[in-house]
Amino acid sequence: MGALLAMFAAFVAGCPGVEYPNCRGDQDCRQRRELCVNGRCQQCRTTQDCPAENTCLRNRCVPGLNACEGDNDCLVNQRCENRRCVPRTECDPARACPSGRACVSGRCVVEAEAPDPEDNRGRLCQFEPIYFGFDREDLEPTARASLARAAQCLERERNSRYVLIGRSDPRGTAEYNLALGERRARAVQRYMTALGVAEARLAVSSEGMEAAQGTDEQSWARDRRVDFRPRD
Repeated sequence: MGALLAMFAAFVAGCPGVEYPNCRGDQDCRQRRELCVNGRCQQCRTTQDCPAENTCLRNRCVPGLNACEGDNDCLVNQRCENRRCVPRTECDPARACPSGRACVSGRCVVEAEAPDPEDNRGRLCQFEPIYFGFDREDLEPTARASLARAAQCLERERNSRYVLIGRSDPRGTAEYNLALGERRARAVQRYMTALGVAEARLAVSSEGMEAAQGTDEQSWARDRRVDFRPRD
């Protein structure tokens, strides 16, 4: 028995615990309310680990939606401007288009196709639903890319207005899901306002789980969304 105890003591001595900020799993970082990322305790893995209106930037939660320190922190179709990821454009006041093309809303188009600046034919945009994770109201990267495209289209519509309808899956109480739907709609409104869309063009509403049709996780995921509805 004495020999077994000696062997156990030697084994324990050879496997010391890790010291902060090193870690082997999230349990080593839990006391500081951090997560284990690549062997070190960090504030976040993704933006979903951060408070509302914060971005996980290089494993740190920093204030602001879609925050960045350089172009490498943004999606392929974005660039970092004033420490925020914005849609990458083909042209701007400092980058002219090739001869025979005009710069329209950041895109180079054939001059004959360039719209008359006085033309306002009303609603031409087709919007994709903005989907959310379960019980979440933060915008995922795919949602942000979709909203960037929506913001570019709204520049061409000029005066159209929409209601952002927040929705949820059928789980939870009606009151909770109404509030969750509104928070999701406001998250979309804030992000599009940050992209340059006038807040007055985007009203906020919620239908909660009223129109939910899902019966399992795959179909519930389609219920958790924000839709665009035209308004006068």
